[in-house]
Amino acid sequence: MMDTILNMDQLAAKFSQQIVSETVKEKKGKEKEGIANDLDNMVTKTLGVLQEQGVYAVMLFLFSRTSDKANSAHVIRSKLIAMLTELKDVRAFLDAAALNPKDDKEVLKFYSDKVMDDLDTLFLVRDLYEQTLIYARFGAKAALKEE
Repeated sequence: MMDTILNMDQLAAKFSQQIVSETVKEKKGKEKEGIANDLDNMVTKTLGVLQEQGVYAVMLFLFSRTSDKANSAHVIRSKLIAMLTELKDVRAFLDAAALNPKDDKEVLKFYSDKVMDDLDTLFLVRDLYEQTLIYARFGAKAALKEE
């Protein structure tokens, strides 16, 4: 039984802020602009994959990113995984805290076994990820305006 109601919108806002702050960090000038643009691009593509292909495809997409895009993909992936640990009342996510976000086989197995096993869980994760990515996209755009 839940003691408190989890505010999903607040959770999405919290993790979207972490995605932006960990990617853009304390960068200044053109470097900050380039990183914020890269983040905006990566978040937009990730959101598109989520909306068109689903949660599992998002993880595949984020693991497939290489080179200069790899850092923002890693941060996004890590935060999306970490977000599941906040959903303590969803039994399927009890193992999420032990996941290594760099281990593609382990993460993909977790998603196929735990997240995709139940439609309600899958839709919960999809909706939560979608809201988080929308907020992160706006956050990346806002980071461009700060200077």
